[in-house]
Amino acid sequence: MKNPVEFRSICPVATSLDLIGDKWTLLILRDMIWGHKSLFNEFQQSPESIPSKMLANRLKKLEELGFVSKIKGSFNKKSIYYLLEKKGLDTFPIMVEMAVFSSKHFFDHLGTTYTKEARTTMKKDRKGYITNLITNYKKFKKNLVI
Repeated sequence: MKNPVEFRSICPVATSLDLIGDKWTLLILRDMIWGHKSLFNEFQQSPESIPSKMLANRLKKLEELGFVSKIKGSFNKKSIYYLLEKKGLDTFPIMVEMAVFSSKHFFDHLGTTYTKEARTTMKKDRKGYITNLITNYKKFKKNLVI
């Protein structure tokens, strides 16, 4: 199998960008952790309007790299669910830092995207916020797999 990523250098920042730094990958991961999206059509409903072919390519790449797994639905065998694995969950602190940065420097642009409570929690107790959301995601995933 061909490696889904061609690394540009041995720099850890460049390597991370090679893995998740394109226009769509972090948004897919965001939708999974924050929005508990797991079905192809759910990802398509995001406000950024990812094209179907691009979404399919990114989900395949995320699966090949071990960020997500793909399972068939237990009730509807035609449904395919994409679920975060540990590597995917490990991107969440990065996204929280990006959200804190954006709300600090581009708050006017964000409007009411995040509630004041969420912004305050993210800023003051990042570790607790991250732990809580990951715990909630794991519960969501467990309920899907059962």
